[in-house]
Amino acid sequence: MNLLKKHSPAHIKQTAVLLMTLLIISACSKEVSNTTSAEMYHQSAALTTIFPTDNYHIKRSYLGQVAAKQNSALSFEYAGKISNVLVDNGDIVKKGQQLAQQDIVLLSYKTAELQAQIAQSQAQITLNQANLRRIKTLISNGYSSKQRLDELNAENKIIKAQISGLNARIQTLAYQKEKSGLVAPFNGVITKRLISVGQVISAGSPSFHIIESANNEITVGIPSKIASTLTLGQLIDIAVNNQNKSAKLIAIGQQIDTVNRTVQLRLKMLESLEQSKNFNGQLVKVAITQQVDKAGFWLPINAITDGVRGQWQIFIASVLSPNKKNNYLLKATTVNVLHANEHSVYISGLALKPHTIVAQGVHRYVAGQVITTSTKTLTNTAGNH
Repeated sequence: MNLLKKHSPAHIKQTAVLLMTLLIISACSKEVSNTTSAEMYHQSAALTTIFPTDNYHIKRSYLGQVAAKQNSALSFEYAGKISNVLVDNGDIVKKGQQLAQQDIVLLSYKTAELQAQIAQSQAQITLNQANLRRIKTLISNGYSSKQRLDELNAENKIIKAQISGLNARIQTLAYQKEKSGLVAPFNGVITKRLISVGQVISAGSPSFHIIESANNEITVGIPSKIASTLTLGQLIDIAVNNQNKSAKLIAIGQQIDTVNRTVQLRLKMLESLEQSKNFNGQLVKVAITQQVDKAGFWLPINAITDGVRGQWQIFIASVLSPNKKNNYLLKATTVNVLHANEHSVYISGLALKPHTIVAQGVHRYVAGQVITTSTKTLTNTAGNH
């Protein structure tokens, strides 16, 4: 009676409500536990299949320079005074076109003087021949000695030799007159004019600088290991003024530069300077593809992550069981990165067979985790990189 009196009806009511609540929570917990056990949740992942390949290619860029095949400093063969300059800086000229002219008045005077000396010598020959005829007559009649005849014959030969020398000097003056006009040796562009009208220049002094506007080449230095893989005549990609073009390999040097340890290549531009709107000495980017014979795999760059001690690793996905082909077990595998570009990496360290790997978001997974495939699963065609 005392116990019943101690607890009021309100207290008994609260205790009953609490017991009912505990029973409901216990029943719900058992239901959730049974549901989780029946249907375990697995995180999804984008998977891709990688295939082995025998080699990979590396495209490297080297800096070359446009060089005109002919780059000459033109000069007169003889000293003289400049009477006319016909071209200036930047002018396009054709082969044989006259560029400048020397004054030839003095050459004309010298030629006239020599011609007068020849006329004088010819008159002496006429006199000599007349004396020879007379002396022969006197000798036949016994009135003269043969010594005089020998002197006249020698005199005749001397005069003829003098005439020959004068003619040679006239020919020299004629050649000098011909060379008094400076002409372009090939089709090209005048890059610098160094003379002016009225200037007296010496023989061999540069008058113009000219570069050939066709038959242009590119010179570039590359490592000898890469040069040994190239063949003459092959086309090589170049970039000039951000324009992609092609050039043909025409020569591979056989001497290694002692400064930068490279081998010089000569590439034939398929366009002239006039057609391509380029300039002599302009820099060119030369792209050469190198094949590396090393078996491995191409995979997306997002499929690789850093592992322990600075190593790289990927997650290989293997089917969990034949009954659950959509479920995969992840295994972390350490690989060697041989080459990388903007989107892909080439790795080794795996058995040379197809592998299914996590293609992206590898930071969200751990080794030993069970995953399912997502709708973003791709097939990797490794050989196309």
